[in-house]
Amino acid sequence: MPDKMQMELYFYNECGFSQRVLNTITNLRISDRIIRKNIRENIDYEKELVGLCGDKTVPTLVVDGKPMRGSEEISRFLVDRFLD
Repeated sequence: MPDKMQMELYFYNECGFSQRVLNTITNLRISDRIIRKNIRENIDYEKELVGLCGDKTVPTLVVDGKPMRGSEEISRFLVDRFLD
């Protein structure tokens, strides 16, 4: 199982699309493999996201330094990667 990759999720709780991804992470039981960065609770995370992508659109999953956007795409990636 590939778990050496670095993954960070930029999100905020009030975003329904973020909640979809967070639910996928919970259901797959991979919370310990993804660093969560709530951009509404930490302004530095928002600045990181804007620096990386040019805006503060969430959810954004960064896998080994490469951003992935869209809750469907992110959820599909996680299911394909981690579902046994």
